[in-house]
Amino acid sequence: MLTRVEVEGAYANLLLQRNIQRLTDSRDRQFVTLLVNGTLKHRLTLDYALRKYLSKPMSSLPHEVRAILRIGAFQVLYVDKVPPAVAVNESVELAKDFPKFTGLVNVVLRKVMAKGWDISWPDLKRESIRYLSVRYSHPEWLIQRWLKRWGFEETEALCRANNEPAHTWIRTNILKISREDLRERLLNEGITVELGTRVPESMIIKDFGSLEKLESFQKGLFTVQDESSQLVAHVVDPKPGQSVLDACSAPGGKSTHLAQMMQNEGEILAFDVHAHKLELIDQLTKRLGITIIQPQLGDARDLPGIRLGSQDRVLVDAPCSGLGVLRRRADLRWQREEQDLREFPKLQLDILERASSCVKDGGYLIYSTCTTEADENFELVKRFRSAHPEFEPVDLVDALPFALVEKRDIQQARKGMLQLLPHRHNMDGFFLAKFRCNSQK
Repeated sequence: MLTRVEVEGAYANLLLQRNIQRLTDSRDRQFVTLLVNGTLKHRLTLDYALRKYLSKPMSSLPHEVRAILRIGAFQVLYVDKVPPAVAVNESVELAKDFPKFTGLVNVVLRKVMAKGWDISWPDLKRESIRYLSVRYSHPEWLIQRWLKRWGFEETEALCRANNEPAHTWIRTNILKISREDLRERLLNEGITVELGTRVPESMIIKDFGSLEKLESFQKGLFTVQDESSQLVAHVVDPKPGQSVLDACSAPGGKSTHLAQMMQNEGEILAFDVHAHKLELIDQLTKRLGITIIQPQLGDARDLPGIRLGSQDRVLVDAPCSGLGVLRRRADLRWQREEQDLREFPKLQLDILERASSCVKDGGYLIYSTCTTEADENFELVKRFRSAHPEFEPVDLVDALPFALVEKRDIQQARKGMLQLLPHRHNMDGFFLAKFRCNSQK
């Protein structure tokens, strides 16, 4: 899997979904997931540690040998429950398929084991960008952006947070069961459960095997959805019987949450530009027992067939750089380039332009992304509002299902926007903005 990510640009999360099902023991599935995600996240740090003991560049080695070295070094440096000598021996066993490199793998990993974290890092003061980049395994262009905006301490805290393992959050399907009753069921199915404190339907689950095999999953009593994504439907605040448009809806997590809040009464038009993604929405609505969602094939910049001023609520959960979910998407930090941040805002603004035209007078427009970057968030909203003064910001302080504590968050929310950050809020990086259409303005 690691070789395919590096050579083909394959997505690690999709490879894991397809491949780990063949492992019958849930501990094996968890361990393989840890190895893949951990090795990808920490790749730059691992390569920095390994290079010290290589006489030739990493790039001169076969991709599979690189992967073996990284997996071994990751276990030695980051995984306490694996004895370092075992990690080295297992890596040498793997390398026997590449006999020319078995000795190299053995020698290099034994040196990593002997030295451990006694690594000579770049100078923190003179080379702060390079230091943070190799120490926390983030691309230099991203570190540079964050240092300019937040300074050293906060950038370091964000990098650390991005390297933490991501919890598995689920959302209770309140159309079928209460959160308390779902908790009891899951506990009886042998799963460790921790109730979320910020979203009333949310909980963290641990020690589970294959979710698809759980009876409570098959019966549609819950779906997997990150905590920050679960905030969106509460900010949209749709009412039973209303007309709602979700402009970028696949795979359907937010659309189905909106349907739950509407008590499955009304109409939700769920658009996506890819036909195969609409099938995911269809599957999810059937499993959750939701009937008011109508999947629509179409580009969010066009929204074919939607009349002007016809919708009570319009949600634009826009395509974005995804830089707020780096701890959840282990390979994303290596796939994004700074150029992407120049391209996404144009697409996002085009979608907002068309979607906003569908909002009724007195209706609401909600914009969200899962990124940390101002170009796609605050700056974009500023550009949209300067062209559309009829969209007035809505105070988010009372719209959120939890109380904000930090002064700067409250100030933002009063102006109708909120940027959540992993190191400050202990949740995925996420942006929310809400506007009311006042066409008399």
